[in-house]
Amino acid sequence: MLSNEGATVYSVDVDSILQFHPNHGKVQRMPAACTVEECVRKSSVIVSGVPSAEFTVPTEWIASGATCVNVAAETNFEEDTLLCNNDDANDDGDENDAIRGITYVPHVGRVTVAALEYNLMCL
Repeated sequence: MLSNEGATVYSVDVDSILQFHPNHGKVQRMPAACTVEECVRKSSVIVSGVPSAEFTVPTEWIASGATCVNVAAETNFEEDTLLCNNDDANDDGDENDAIRGITYVPHVGRVTVAALEYNLMCL
């Protein structure tokens, strides 16, 4: 959906990374020539839906000003770190304060997840 609006989208799976980008009114899909870390570092919106408690997106990969959305039943982000780094009152110069302005959506409703799953099936 985001690529239909002009965004470059990286879709990361267990064994592949696909890149979707707009191309004269159509969406072009191709294998991405970058690592997961590079994809996350380039992204202004990160949507994660990995159904595993062992998986997390490393906070140090997330750019300042990014929006992080967790659509999995398990938390895919280091919530304590994201929320701490997003606290404007914490301005003591600590290196952990490097990430500022992150918008974090810890979970979405079941209807939203169902709509996302439907969109995946339509791809």
